[in-house]
Amino acid sequence: MTESFGGKTVIVTGGGRGIGRGVAEAFAEAGANVMVAGRTQSYLDDTVDALIAAGGTAQSHALDVKDKAECIALVAATVERFGGIDVIVHSAADIPHGGLGAVSDDAMENGMASIAKAAWWLLDAARPYLVAARDGGRFIAISSVNGPVTMVHGLTAYGMAKSALDALIRGAALDLAGENITVNAIVPGFIASARARDVMGDDGIRDYGATCPVGRAGTPADIAHACFFLASARASFITGTNVKVDGGATLSTSPRGGILDSRLQEQREPQSGE
Repeated sequence: MTESFGGKTVIVTGGGRGIGRGVAEAFAEAGANVMVAGRTQSYLDDTVDALIAAGGTAQSHALDVKDKAECIALVAATVERFGGIDVIVHSAADIPHGGLGAVSDDAMENGMASIAKAAWWLLDAARPYLVAARDGGRFIAISSVNGPVTMVHGLTAYGMAKSALDALIRGAALDLAGENITVNAIVPGFIASARARDVMGDDGIRDYGATCPVGRAGTPADIAHACFFLASARASFITGTNVKVDGGATLSTSPRGGILDSRLQEQREPQSGE
């Protein structure tokens, strides 16, 4: 589906790398004003430079999404720069690695704050602007199959945070149903993002993708295409929904978790997201 987002403004958290960068690139290519938000300024600079070089309109905003005040400031900065907000794609996550008894309280709270609480803060702060959006406001969270659909060994705390996000999506969709704002989530399976390559390596990504029914791992572009649809005017009747984008992986009985499990067991310290 091809649709122009010319004149619309899109916030992408976690936009410096991986899925978030892929989403930011897609919306910029479609003509949107893109506010690329994340924690690491160097990643943000690289992304914004690339978007502008390709003819897009973009600005960076550094923040820690675990901080409510910084989430509110992101919304304010976007309105000041671009005059409004049409779409928010919340992709940032501070991922707590570990199962029961292996995750510190701080790491668990970081996961909950960056994933579920940040979605609440961003949506609440942007509500007055999303109401006024030209074709209706759109809030799209990047969730995960881990938690809402299945579980991966060693990602218990992460799955718990994503499950909390799932509850927020459904509840907020009801809260805002009468305000021309839709609230949905993309639920990726395994995506060959920069972070995944750090953990798995190219060989691990290839081997894991081979266990997927479609025969490959997903890409950030696959997630961006799904975001495009939910952000479009055509999706105005869809709210409170999780769109699973996993290549059929959660339908398969193959032992797809083994490769990822072995890599996760090597991660002794919690890994921080964008």
